[in-house]
Amino acid sequence: MSRKSKIDAIGIDGVCARILDGMSMTAIAEEVGATAGMLVTWIAKDEERSTRAREARAEAAKLWDEKATKTIEDARDPFELAKAKELAHHYRWRASKIAPKDYGDKITAEHTGKDGAPIQYEAIKRVIVDPSGTADTNA
Repeated sequence: MSRKSKIDAIGIDGVCARILDGMSMTAIAEEVGATAGMLVTWIAKDEERSTRAREARAEAAKLWDEKATKTIEDARDPFELAKAKELAHHYRWRASKIAPKDYGDKITAEHTGKDGAPIQYEAIKRVIVDPSGTADTNA
């Protein structure tokens, strides 16, 4: 049985179930004897598979976030709390990698000029006086 047919054997239902169980794409691929790249390519070749895998990863990210919160809440002493905070940090980091849109740190900001037009820059000439008292008019 080829690697591709091993992926086909578990299908997108199996892939999504494993994602929701917290398995990484690498672990899923290893389970079926394929590479992570082969698995990602297999998912990407079909729009339905892509959509379902993306949705499963978003749900898994929510589960990792909930697990982070529960880990902190269940800590019973200062040592467990310190350990729980580290685990929670890791769980939230993991969520940010599998669903960066919802849990990532990247922020996209768009800047536009007046009425949505491109920003216009004007040459501004100003005089800068350094501490010695000489002026620089080339700034």
